[in-house]
Amino acid sequence: MADRNAETARLMKVTEAIVAELAHQGAAEAVADLGFNPLELARVVIRAADGYVVPFRKR
Repeated sequence: MADRNAETARLMKVTEAIVAELAHQGAAEAVADLGFNPLELARVVIRAADGYVVPFRKR
């Protein structure tokens, strides 16, 4: 349970940082009108910070 709470807290902290930066740049309202979901971006940021690498295959 503690791990789940820690993950949720981390996700919310990153999401808040994304929203704050968008607001700082004056773009928060514009991207919200486009249906931007900061939670999805936060999840990707956290995965990248944890070192998750998406392998690319040659075709």
